[in-house]
Amino acid sequence: MNLDIFTNKMRMAFQTPRIIDMTPRDLSAFITSQIVQSYIMIGYQTYNEKDICVLTAKLSSDLQESYPYLHRGEIVICFELGAKGEYGDYSGVNLRTFCKWLKAYKTSDLRYRMIKQMEQEKEVKALPAVSREYNEEKMNLLIIRRFHEYKNCPDLEIPLASILYKDLQSRGFIRNSLEEKLNAMAQFSRWRPQNTLHISEDDRQAMIKLKAQEWLLKQYFNSLVRLPFES
Repeated sequence: MNLDIFTNKMRMAFQTPRIIDMTPRDLSAFITSQIVQSYIMIGYQTYNEKDICVLTAKLSSDLQESYPYLHRGEIVICFELGAKGEYGDYSGVNLRTFCKWLKAYKTSDLRYRMIKQMEQEKEVKALPAVSREYNEEKMNLLIIRRFHEYKNCPDLEIPLASILYKDLQSRGFIRNSLEEKLNAMAQFSRWRPQNTLHISEDDRQAMIKLKAQEWLLKQYFNSLVRLPFES
């Protein structure tokens, strides 16, 4: 799978309406089309229209109850990946299979990273391009907030970790040697995406680098009681 193409598809998917914002009629028509498409992609030659109606009604209800925050385009991606076997073997085109696909998609690493990346881009764009000093002050406030959030909950991931790490490194606060960086990457060398989703080796290495940067940022935070620029 080409990660760039997948990323663009994900971006477009997040621009489509959420399940909660769709009318029952539109949702039913949409789900029916996705079920029929799944039959075709998996290789079924025929299907029973009565079965499709039952599946549509139940799946629409489940989506409204358990996945109202998902976007319409995300369902398209989820079903496409499921039909291609990215979420493991399927036992026919049935409700159990669709629920398995939805759960796998919802908890996938790539969806999580896409959400974080979009949040990251949104937050960075919120920094006005007024002056270097102004932006540095805003970045300091962001780092201070993330620092204290991490100190309070060290088991949680740090949002925007890669950007924070690069900023602190560029200003000389973090001074990891090449050996330390390679050691950090080695700790995540066996990382693979969840749910058997396939990505290229280059894309896998890029994800490992992000995880290593977050780990190094945490080590830096662990070494401090207070940030050097915290008043």
